[in-house]
Amino acid sequence: MEKKTVRLTLLGGVNEVGGNTILLEDYSYNVKIFIDFGLRIKKYYNEYERGQSPSSVDEILRTNLLPDENQIPINNLYTKEFREAEQNKETVQRNNTRHVDKDYPSNLDGILISHPHKDHYFGLSFVNRTIPIYTGVVTKRIIRAFCKSAKDSISNNFNGLNWQTFRTGDIIDIKGMKIVPFHVDHSVPGAYGFIIYSSAGPVVYTGDFRRHGPLSNMTEEFLNEIKTHGTILTKGETDKQQKDLISEGTKVLICDGTKIHKGIVESEQRVEENLEKLFANNPFDFILVKYDRIDWDRFRTFSLMAKKYGWKYIITEMD
Repeated sequence: MEKKTVRLTLLGGVNEVGGNTILLEDYSYNVKIFIDFGLRIKKYYNEYERGQSPSSVDEILRTNLLPDENQIPINNLYTKEFREAEQNKETVQRNNTRHVDKDYPSNLDGILISHPHKDHYFGLSFVNRTIPIYTGVVTKRIIRAFCKSAKDSISNNFNGLNWQTFRTGDIIDIKGMKIVPFHVDHSVPGAYGFIIYSSAGPVVYTGDFRRHGPLSNMTEEFLNEIKTHGTILTKGETDKQQKDLISEGTKVLICDGTKIHKGIVESEQRVEENLEKLFANNPFDFILVKYDRIDWDRFRTFSLMAKKYGWKYIITEMD
């Protein structure tokens, strides 16, 4: 019987939109990592009205919005700070000195974050501050900007995290296990997929991506990287066994499937064309629009349309 060297546990994002959280354990490298760490967003907004926030980590776990650390082989996954804040009836303020020294070391070797959408990163607020958070440079900037522009709460508290940033072309090395982050096109800037060179062979995580956007060439480059493994073969130190595993091809593909059944996805250009008709025939003095505030393409579409027709484009500073 072949010995199992790698275990994948999908703890969220299965048969649901949001909550993308995947635990990868590689027994040969003695590595445990999470791939994304998002809240179950739909369930979150069902539990809490707008402006409300959970009062503690324990409350988050009771409502099943994040993985229960008692059900997985990870020690000290969550920060102690918010549990103590609840016990002492303290108010958590973003500008307070963080109690990072109170978090015990964890056996989790890191968390990979693919892009800055809440269903992929929002659980980081509750994470043990000693755990390395691997994410793209732009993703970190967007998360920090979001934190500053939203209401103070324990679910919006990302200071003190152990950030480890990367760019396309970098190779992440965790105890000898190599990970290649590679850019993809998405509605938010700074999105990545990952090729994880596990002891069982390459594990590919696409994150959220698209092939119909203005930067679709980035997605095509990622697909080519999956086929050729150019970055790891030219920049990484690979032995014969690793090269043999690479030559066998992708062992596991974990792919975003939110719209995979639709076949056709409307492009941003089509949105622009429909807006053009709306603006051309609009009898009113103003138009109200709503969209995800970090959907950069939609922001760009609305702002360019307003400029073209001489309208003022007014946005709120905070949610």
